[in-house]
Amino acid sequence: RHTLVRCCAFLPSIATMSVRPSNLPPIQDMPPPGGFPKVDTARIFERRGPKGWQLWAGLGLAITVGFYRVKKTNEERAQQHMSERRARYAIAPMLQAEADREYLAREEVIRKREAEIMKGVPGWTPGKSPYWSGKFMPRRVYDFDKNLK
Repeated sequence: RHTLVRCCAFLPSIATMSVRPSNLPPIQDMPPPGGFPKVDTARIFERRGPKGWQLWAGLGLAITVGFYRVKKTNEERAQQHMSERRARYAIAPMLQAEADREYLAREEVIRKREAEIMKGVPGWTPGKSPYWSGKFMPRRVYDFDKNLK
């Protein structure tokens, strides 16, 4: 015991670390005679917020209205897409004709250039593919073709 106290002077003595239990019976707190007064729970726990069924009804209504609006928005969007598609279908022949005219103009420039380059080769016909299969296949003509410059 003394060795421990001498080694660890900052620790309290082992003898004072715990108290020996007494032989007296334990003292128990008891309620006052007649009991404790009743607690007024209505005053303490006031009604807070809506009832459960009201929350469910409000949530169900909000979800129903939300899905209804989503449905209406989808229908409007589908109608808008259909009108845009019909407009595209109406102008598609004009756009195709314009694209065909542009293709023919580029093809003519390329054929003139090919004729100029291959004029010394006997039997060469400009625009005719050496891989002719007998079926029409338009050549890929790029907008930014170097031959056009």
